[in-house]
Amino acid sequence: MSVSDPLARLAVRNLDDLIGLVPFLIGFHPEESLVVLVIEDGLVMVTARVDLAAIGDPAGIGGLVSRLFERYPAAEAWFLAYSAQEGPSWEVLGWCAELCGAVRLGRLVHVDGSSWRADSPQGCGGVVAASPAAAEAAVLGLPVRASRQELVAQIAGPADDQTDALLAEVETASNELAKLSPAGRRRRLRWLCATADSRAEFVQLAVLATDRAAQVEVFSRLDQRTAPAAVELWTAVIQHSLVPYLIGPLGLLGVAAWLTGDGAMQTVCLERLDRIDPTDPLAAMLDWINATVLPPSDWLGYRRALLGALTDQVRLLASPVEPADS
Repeated sequence: MSVSDPLARLAVRNLDDLIGLVPFLIGFHPEESLVVLVIEDGLVMVTARVDLAAIGDPAGIGGLVSRLFERYPAAEAWFLAYSAQEGPSWEVLGWCAELCGAVRLGRLVHVDGSSWRADSPQGCGGVVAASPAAAEAAVLGLPVRASRQELVAQIAGPADDQTDALLAEVETASNELAKLSPAGRRRRLRWLCATADSRAEFVQLAVLATDRAAQVEVFSRLDQRTAPAAVELWTAVIQHSLVPYLIGPLGLLGVAAWLTGDGAMQTVCLERLDRIDPTDPLAAMLDWINATVLPPSDWLGYRRALLGALTDQVRLLASPVEPADS
């Protein structure tokens, strides 16, 4: 599941606007997906996406709907099923309608490639086309990729044929950084976060980011103003990071992406972290943000608590394990 919170609130005037906006709101063109838009006073507040295959019964979507309505108690939910399979799509949309109730339900829409139909299999329909709202989203610079796989490829790391060269570069970077004092490493980290633009510097950042204290340092400096540059930086670092050095960059990219409203990138980072080390503190934080549908607009209110929780986890992991009583 991914949850996206556009930093710019976009107005939805009709179904064409709604359907045209979806790829910009979730960051890619969806396939075999259920997309939920939470709309309040005509403005899109938050967007969520779930694989249709993961929804086996009403309970498969009930938890998400409950969390969205808890976060936005005055909003209504619009549901769009993107699939070539009409019958299963309308079955899932029917569950969504039952979960919402008439008061909280916006519209139900099935999108099959280039066409859509609303409210029921016999309802009004149209074609998927550019809309004024989509044009507005493009002007605002909201990212949209051809597919979710394009997102996954962005954090896949270096190609196999780069491994030997990177191993040598990691050794060089590690030896150079080992000569620095802790204060010197912090200064190098801050300098690289502001200026890194070469392969050697990205490798140094990957090595530095294995230190959990360095992760806390970078996290503490993130906000909605600095997040776009951080997304660009840590995406570049990941492209030069071998698997043992991926955890820090992935976690920091996930947090920065969330702050920009890119829930899709946040989620693919979390999924990869879960495959490498699901106990990592940054992975736990991203999972909590996702589960609670925390919008980046709430960052200032939660920043101190999140930073404190991350710092506490890092200290706990750094503490020696006491032997058990015999």
